Amino acid sequence: MKTRPEAGIHHKFDIEQVVAITADINYSYVYFSNGSCLHRSRTLKWYLERWPILLRIHKNALINVDHIADYQLISGRQPSGYVVMKNGLRLDVSHRNIKKAAAFLAQRKEASER
Repeated sequence: MKTRPEAGIHHKFDIEQVVAITADINYSYVYFSNGSCLHRSRTLKWYLERWPILLRIHKNALINVDHIADYQLISGRQPSGYVVMKNGLRLDVSHRNIKKAAAFLAQRKEASER
């Protein structure tokens, strides 16, 4: 049985350059700080297991918090929110992940003020 060379390709990019990763079923779009985007046949779970510094804000989105330009998170009876990345990408935060994202971002903001 022959193996295809595509199966052996490793993702050769640096996590600091990754802005966000969005899902499309079992495929992912990896967005970089230079504006480029790669389409990969990996799930978000695969990326999250390898790079735990990424924050899951939605069932179809992971972000690198170092590249956040602005965010708005509203908790309450009907939680909602979004995150705007430095490259202009706007991603919604799911109502299930609002509390986790708000706590993480507040902790990060507090640490940066020290």
